[in-house]
Amino acid sequence: MKIIKYSPKVLSHRLWVRKFGGSLTFFLIFALLSTVVPVKGEEISLEEALELFYRNNYDILIHRYEIDKAYGDYVGARLLPNPSISLSSIGLELSQGVPQKSDDTQQYLQLDQLILLGGKRELRTNFAQAAHQAAILTHKDVIRTLIIGFYSVYYNLQLDRLNIEFGRYDLSRFDKIQEIAQRRFDAGFLSLIDYTKIKLARIDLENNLTIFDKQFRADLESFNFLLGSGNWLEPGKLIMQETFPEYSENMLVEVALQNRYDLLSLQKQSEAAKYSISLAKAMRIPDITVGGQYSLYGSDNRSRVGAGVSLPIPVFHRNQGEIFRRDAEYKQVEEQIKKVKRLIVSDIRQALNTYRASLKIFDAYRLRKREMDDLLNRSEAAFSLGGITVLDLLDTRKTYRDFITKYNLALIQALLNQELIKVYTGELR
Repeated sequence: MKIIKYSPKVLSHRLWVRKFGGSLTFFLIFALLSTVVPVKGEEISLEEALELFYRNNYDILIHRYEIDKAYGDYVGARLLPNPSISLSSIGLELSQGVPQKSDDTQQYLQLDQLILLGGKRELRTNFAQAAHQAAILTHKDVIRTLIIGFYSVYYNLQLDRLNIEFGRYDLSRFDKIQEIAQRRFDAGFLSLIDYTKIKLARIDLENNLTIFDKQFRADLESFNFLLGSGNWLEPGKLIMQETFPEYSENMLVEVALQNRYDLLSLQKQSEAAKYSISLAKAMRIPDITVGGQYSLYGSDNRSRVGAGVSLPIPVFHRNQGEIFRRDAEYKQVEEQIKKVKRLIVSDIRQALNTYRASLKIFDAYRLRKREMDDLLNRSEAAFSLGGITVLDLLDTRKTYRDFITKYNLALIQALLNQELIKVYTGELR
């Protein structure tokens, strides 16, 4: 057996390095614990988060008043016209600047009521009711659009959590490698340069964990803003699935054409436009105003009564311009319906294409994960026996770290795209 001898200078240097290395390790652990503090809020399920989102999201609350405004139009359309009353005096004498009755004085009290003909009130009510229903459907479509952002933030938080968990696991696993490296260094089987590389490599792991935590905090703030929550809420840990269903494009398109709220809203707007055309045509029929009159004559107030009927004569203006306008609005809505139907097909195809592509990417990582786990285990075991160099070990660990990061990203992206397919078909939980 070969005995390695060290000079007193070398022994002193190695003892200093060992002491300094232990202090450095303690300092790095202390710095990590003091800078990366896990964010911990009240955990809520996805269903609870969605309930808060529907109830408290600022954009949803703001847009919900469009329904109230449309309902106000509906209430107003059902009301009858108010009667009008007028009072007048004719033939008063001025005596010392004060009006006085005379034998020629006439006083009138008249009450008039407008009567709508041609079914205008009913048509106006039907139009407002259809517009109110369209506003409700439009509001649901706004929610469908906003929920895409909600799911993006929700799954980003799940990705952040996976990255943080892996970062902590990777750091704890690296600490064991560092212990092995220290024993090999103490035994003289590892050079000072290689040992220093091991210790410095830990800084990258700490920085990665800090970055993951920073991103988690940012996404968590966005999540609470979407929920309109003043408390610190975070989604519960998602049960990860690694098997995904396959979807049929024709089935998805069929479901979307039945459920998409933007299409349903336009169809209801088309119904309202038809009522609008009928109302514009009904406006050609003149409305009549009937009135009753009570009169007083002379200074002795001789009473008389009277009645009258008035109506405009539709000779020149027969609402032609408004009829043309309402007809153009109806045709415009019909073209929008055609566009949205085609847009739905396009949305489904793009969502399905993105979903299938994400599955292929995830499968590529999933099939290699066991191989990468085995590679890391073999590399660490070989390093502990001195079978590979420090650079080979660090390179393997970096490759493994990048692989797991991409694996987590591919998994979350596949889960998100699966959820978005349902949203594009008009499904809301």
